[in-house]
This record gives sequence, C-alpha cells and structure tokens, in this order.
Amino acid sequence: MNSRSRLLILLACSGMSLVFSGCLRDSMTRTYQIRRPIYSVKANVLAAINGDPQTSLASIGDIYLKDQYVYVNEIDKGIHVLDNSDPTSPKQVAFLAIPGNEDLVIHGNTLYADMYGDLLGIDITDPTHVKVLSVTEALFPDRMYLNGYGMDSNTVITGWIVKDTTMVQNQSGCNACYPTIYYGAGGPLPAMNLASAASTSVNGVSGSEARFVLINDYLCAITERHSLGILDVSSNSPKILYNTFSGYDLETIYPFKDKVFLGSAEGTFIYDVSNPASPTEVCSWTHGTACDPVITDGQYAYVTLKSGTSCGGASNELDVLDVSQLPDIYQVGSYPMTGPGGLSKSGNLLFVCDAASGVRVFDASQPRDLKQINSIDTRNPYDLIATNNDLILVGADGLYQYNYANPKQISPLSLFNIH
Repeated sequence: MNSRSRLLILLACSGMSLVFSGCLRDSMTRTYQIRRPIYSVKANVLAAINGDPQTSLASIGDIYLKDQYVYVNEIDKGIHVLDNSDPTSPKQVAFLAIPGNEDLVIHGNTLYADMYGDLLGIDITDPTHVKVLSVTEALFPDRMYLNGYGMDSNTVITGWIVKDTTMVQNQSGCNACYPTIYYGAGGPLPAMNLASAASTSVNGVSGSEARFVLINDYLCAITERHSLGILDVSSNSPKILYNTFSGYDLETIYPFKDKVFLGSAEGTFIYDVSNPASPTEVCSWTHGTACDPVITDGQYAYVTLKSGTSCGGASNELDVLDVSQLPDIYQVGSYPMTGPGGLSKSGNLLFVCDAASGVRVFDASQPRDLKQINSIDTRNPYDLIATNNDLILVGADGLYQYNYANPKQISPLSLFNIH
C-alpha cells in the first residue's frame, strides 16, 4: 500500500470518528436529586409544636419584636424565640416547630403563624411552653401545594426523602433544565418562593417583608397572590370578614392607622380598612415589574424596587411617594440602588437593605431630597427593624444588632450566628 492510499484511509477513519463523536455528544449522563415528601398527621405536628430550644438557626426569614423577645422565622421550619433582654448577648429560649412557616404576628399573648395554607393561633403567655388555640384552615390556598404535592386537611409535609440518581438523556431533553426532580408530582416544578411581608402593630414590630399584619383587633393578610383577607382576632376563634381580589402579584403589606399599603410586583395599592368587612381601594401607584416592599409614615411612602428575582424587571431603586393628600399620590424622588430589599424608618432616619452595598442610612428630614449619611457593612441584608436607637437586621450570616444613637457612628452590639 503506497503512502497516498494510507493517507486516504486515515482521512476516512478520522471522518468516521468525528461523525460518531458528534452523535455521542447528542446524549450524556446527568445526576439528579429526586425528592419524595414525608407526610405527617397534622394533629401530631400541632401536638409537638414545642420543639427543642437548642435547635440551631440554619437560615433566616422574617423577624418580629415583642417585649424582650425577638421571634425569628426559619423558612418552612418554624420560629426561634430569642430573649433579647441584653442586646449584646441574645439567647435562644424556645423553638416553635411549624413546618411550612413563613411569617408571624402577635396580638396580645396570641401569636399567629402560617403553617403552609393554615393560620395557627398560638398562646405565648409563656414562650417556652406554648399552646395551639386555633387553626384557620386553607386561608392561604396558594400554599396548600409544595413542589407539585398537595396537602389535605389532615396532613402536613414535614420533610423530604432525598436520593441522587444518574441517567443518560438527550442534551435537548427538558430534564436538563431541572437539577432537582420532585418524583411523582406530575413533572418537575420549581420550588415556591412566596414573598413574606412588612408591618408594625401596637402589639409588636415586624420588618418590611411581612405577608400579614395587625390593625387593632384585625389581622390583614395577603391570602393569595392577588387577594387581601381580613380576620377578626378579638377572640380565640378568628373570623374571616373579607377575602377577595385586591391587586395583582401582591407581595408585602404594611399598616398605617386605618389603611394598608400593599406592595406588589406591579405597584403599590392602598386600601382603607376602617370598615374591615368591606375595605375600599383608595388609590394605586404603578411601576415597572419588580419586587416591591413599601413602608409609610403617613406623609410619604418609601418603596424599594429590586430586579433579577422571581418578580422580574430590571429596576434597582428607592422611590419616594407623597401620600399626604390621598387619593392623590405623587412620586417625588428616585435613588439608584444595587439590589434593595427591606427598609425601616425611625424619626428622620431611613435604613435600606441594599445587597452587596450593605445597609444604607439616609437623612430623611427632607423626604424629597434624601442624603446618605452612613452605611453598615453587612453581607446580603434582607430585612430590618429600627426602633428606640436599636437596629435589628437579618442577613446572610445571622441576626445583627446595632445602636444608632449617633447615626454617623453606628455601634455594633451583637451577632446571633446562622449555623
């Protein structure tokens, strides 16, 4: 065989190998995490609500202040109760084991907390040994399903059986889109990520990311993505007075006197709830699509818009609205941000969580012309409460506390770590 023939054979073999390798690249092996839910009897879960007080805090959601206690939500796990008599050294004294919990509010000695779709009323006269007083079932119907699995009136998802598996598939197969498969749930679904909400109440104080709040003896809640519900909680048997459509893509709720400010992915909706059985929309202000917590002092409302989340949109800014002459509402200022979230106002100080930029501190004595006077270097702050010169904020590392008596020299007090 001459050299020219050998060259032709080599070229032919090379071409065949390229063809086969091209075919092989159409398929590949992928490793997935398959999850199946663990269902528990609801009555047993409620009977075991007093969890181990030594349960470590693994992640942080909403926070609530009442008396000397800080109540810290751990998403879908429950509520950690910290004795904050000494802000330099908070101590965990209890853990309320509430699967599916995302938010809380306190009316007198009754704590209201969601457990997936249900609203629990819990006696916290002694926070170290609580008692379940009431269960309002299916108040939050959107949360009766988790990752494609439903829960009935007798069961609760309390965990997941997790298993890794490897399979061969076409690269174009849809399974390539999902690293986790919830087996048997009618196909892979993304995990739910409902926003929590924001508020203050005469019974305690919460941050700006809350989904339900108190006005006197009434609990106002975002019950579905587009609905506002109002319950009479003057007794241990809550009564639903109102529950209907109140705006699109609702996320947070903030009370002020006889009104609630609803933050949504599309704007801010303001409702008069002086008649709790028949609230009326006062006005609304729309913006580009973005996550939208809102707070107000009655004269001005402060709104943060955040992009790059489930809310969509491209805005990252702090907007100031004049709400002193409702139903007229005017935007009077806008300030660029990195990735803003929760916010809180104390006197003439405005604190804004702003992702990698930490917490920004503004002089808000002239709301139409905010001046940044300081910042707090905290990793990925989520929400915060500023009251009586004490600032409590939650971030990626845990629960921080600061003293802001001198806003230009804010002093750190403590850090309760996430483990």
